[in-house]
Order: sequence, then C-alpha cells, then structure tokens
Amino acid sequence: MALLDSSTGLLVTAAPGTGSTALRAALLARPTVSEVPDVEAIRARDIDVKHATAGELVGAGFLPADHGLRIVTTTRNPFDFYVAEYERNRRRWVHDLRDPDSWVHATPGAVGRIVDAVTLEFGDWLRGVISEPGPRRINRRHVDEADVVLRMEHLESDLQELVGLEVAVAATNVTDRGRAYWQAYDVASRALVETSHAEDLERFGYAF
Repeated sequence: MALLDSSTGLLVTAAPGTGSTALRAALLARPTVSEVPDVEAIRARDIDVKHATAGELVGAGFLPADHGLRIVTTTRNPFDFYVAEYERNRRRWVHDLRDPDSWVHATPGAVGRIVDAVTLEFGDWLRGVISEPGPRRINRRHVDEADVVLRMEHLESDLQELVGLEVAVAATNVTDRGRAYWQAYDVASRALVETSHAEDLERFGYAF
C-alpha cells in the first residue's frame, strides 16, 4: 500500500525491489502516516494494491484525482537491481511454485520468469529480461509520476535533503546472495544495462 503522511502532504508509493519495504516500516512509525488504501481493502480492486502507483490508486477510487499530494517513490542502481531480481527468483520465489494458491500462479508471466532465473546463467537471463530495444527505467510508472525519487542506497540522506524528514531506515528484506553485484556481469551484460538505463544512471548518479 501507499503511505499518506497527513502532516507533510506526502504520498509514498512502493516501487518493487527498491527498498520500499524498509521505507514503509520506518514511515509507519510516524503517528501522522496511514495506509492508502486501508489494509482491509488490499484485494478489493483489480490492481496490485501493495505496489500501486498514485495513478492506479486514483483510477481505482482510493484517491481523489485532485488529491494535491506530493508523490514520493524510490529507485535503485540498475546494475544492482537486476542481480537482486535474479537472486530473488532463484532463492525466494522459486519456493512459491509449490503452492497452487501462491501469487506466482495468479500473476501473468511470473512462473516463466522464475523458471528462466533458475535455469539460465545471469547474462542469458538478463538478455531475456531486456529483450526489447530502447531506453528503460527501473519501475518507470512509479518514477515518471513522482515529484521526488529517493535512492535506495541513500534513503535516510535523500529523505532529509529532498523531503525534509529525519527518519531512521533499517534494512529489510535484504536479498541473500554470496557475492557483490558487479561480479555477476561480463562485458556484454554490463554494456546492455549501461545502454538501456542511461537515463537512470545519469539522473540518479549511478555507476557500475
């Protein structure tokens, strides 16, 4: 769910894989923060309520179109993001395949993505994920609508500098992996991310 801070007029949306769970936990400790929609409505509409954009919440009737809120979301170094996604599929979500009621069987394409991650080396998997030419962005729908984008690697400092909040953010849902992200890349896979995510790298100051 998105978070609404009534004291600051902020709406914080949860962009998948970018530290949004940790940010959510930290912000919910503030007495002026509430969930949008309420937790009881999590399955009430045909959207991914947990990771919904502000636009989707408006379309589903959870927010008025003229809400006037300042939209905040998160992003992540693309090089690190893809390695984390690869490892999450292989180490965490693969176990959900056994459960016929799991979200992976209800989400189009999820089973295929998990199987690909388990059966392919990282470079081959990455080429399948970034199969279409042209510029890409980590969680484009969240970032394009946001007034403020916080970097996962600098959540506390970005919150203070860009939003004016001093909040301690503890690490949450850290991906279990045995090596640094850059060790997964070869020359070709690195070039693929550099080309596809040139805008992310330049705007947010990311590098390999």
